[in-house]
Amino acid sequence: MPSTRPRRPTVRASASLLAGPPRRVTGHVEVENRGAEALRVRAVEVAGARAVPVASTVAPGDSARVRVRLRLDPHTPPGRREVEVMVGDARTTAVLEVAEHPRVRVTPPAVAVSGAPGATVTSRVVVANLGNVPVPLDRLGAVTLDEDGGVCRSLDGALRAEGENGLQAVLDEAVRRIAGTRVDRLRVRAGDPSAVEPGEARAVDLELRLPGDLDPGRTYQGMLRLVGASLLVQVTADAAPAKPAPAKARRAQ
Repeated sequence: MPSTRPRRPTVRASASLLAGPPRRVTGHVEVENRGAEALRVRAVEVAGARAVPVASTVAPGDSARVRVRLRLDPHTPPGRREVEVMVGDARTTAVLEVAEHPRVRVTPPAVAVSGAPGATVTSRVVVANLGNVPVPLDRLGAVTLDEDGGVCRSLDGALRAEGENGLQAVLDEAVRRIAGTRVDRLRVRAGDPSAVEPGEARAVDLELRLPGDLDPGRTYQGMLRLVGASLLVQVTADAAPAKPAPAKARRAQ
């Protein structure tokens, strides 16, 4: 008596290049259904990766390009390697090309320091490397500082001084006053400039050299950029020390 048991579809798969940063690897797998039944593809498995579910149906005797999306460990090193790809019982190989993905987190997100103009002060932050390449700390660069409230004060002063002389006069005076609030850039370096490796979190002492032309008693702020992360730096210039009172002249003996 002939068997009525349905035949299991024969699947043939092929893949070429899967590429992208660790959490967003994409590509396609060519799936051929050699069976007599529709083939429902719900997952494309890749060794060592977590596959995002797919929903594709391949008709009997037909083939289709099935999109593949993978999520690797975020610290997977960049480079090319061969991986095994599985669609049901079908197995093939593909080239996996992991792209560089530099990414860090800096905590706290803001620091506040104070010191005399021209002084060097230190503030500690934690740099966590969330990406897959080392993060260098040997060239942190400089931060452009803006005086806190300087623009508003400049506009207010310009309106008071030139308000009766028309818009152009007010704008010219405002620009002049805003330019007067500009200071040299804040220089930043790491006490330990060695790179932070992928997956590592390390306390870093930032050495901040304050501009020498800060206005004593005023507060400034700017953003330090580090591989996509931002650190708000607030600087308060120490007030100028009071001049000592002149010593009383000695009475003549």
